[in-house]
Amino acid sequence: MVEALTLGVIQTTLDFKAAWHTNSCEPRISAVEDSRAWHEIRRAMRALADHDDQPRIVLLPELSLPRTRLDDFERLVCSMNVLAIAGVDYRLNHRERSVKNEGLVLVPRNFWKRTPSRYAARVWFGKRDPAPAEASEFGAYEPPWVFHGDPNVYVFDAGPYGRIGVSICYDFMDIERALLYRGRVHHLFVIAYNRDVKLFESLAVSLSRTVFCNVVVCNTGYFGGSLAVSPYRQAFKRVGYSVDGGNIFTAQCVQLPVRDLDAAIHGRDTKDPATYKHLPPGFLGRIDHPVAPPDISSPETISLFSQG
Repeated sequence: MVEALTLGVIQTTLDFKAAWHTNSCEPRISAVEDSRAWHEIRRAMRALADHDDQPRIVLLPELSLPRTRLDDFERLVCSMNVLAIAGVDYRLNHRERSVKNEGLVLVPRNFWKRTPSRYAARVWFGKRDPAPAEASEFGAYEPPWVFHGDPNVYVFDAGPYGRIGVSICYDFMDIERALLYRGRVHHLFVIAYNRDVKLFESLAVSLSRTVFCNVVVCNTGYFGGSLAVSPYRQAFKRVGYSVDGGNIFTAQCVQLPVRDLDAAIHGRDTKDPATYKHLPPGFLGRIDHPVAPPDISSPETISLFSQG
């Protein structure tokens, strides 16, 4: 495993009310906000590409990537040769009048060659539960739209960069989901459009200890509150990145521990004093163990480097 993962965290400043509160009869992003969102994404990716320590994985907030820009974004990711995890504009099923809130993982085919790729594998994952305000907005259309959730829990195996759990905003508050990730992941990435930033900050600090992994919240810059937390023993090291304040557009590289954290998960943090907090009660480091087939009690594990 690598010693550390360089992660790019992007805060775009999409305004939900400006983007979707139009005279349209469907929850589709407006053309003006589509253009503005894509402009910010390009600026942020250029800034990360120019960074001295270029990221290997990039995060973008919930709903930040317009569906009209999927192919353009794939080309951008392939040119940088980074793995990207992005929240995407709503997927609409007009026949059923249903809405999906999804995230996309893009893996360039030449990822390990460190050269630009022409294509990337696409892996989709979804949000299970809408926030109450989100569900209310769908019901306000005439006729109303219905939210269609994704009941699956995913673990993405990123090889030497560790295993990754993902949550989209409101799902971060699902304690059962957190328990499923316990002992199975090195990183929990949360892509969000969340106004209660202090609540998510508290959850991130708590879950970094109880799930025992790095927890990164990539929130919209419209509200701010993105942060990265690791279960270090020394308090001043635990929050490795934090952005406070609303309407802040930023792109930042963050270092997340991998190799030493993996050793701690498996009870091998033998340094004196220990680098990380003690493992929580009843914790079993199962990351290297086979994972059972997907069901209600076991996440689906997807290898990011075996996709066609």
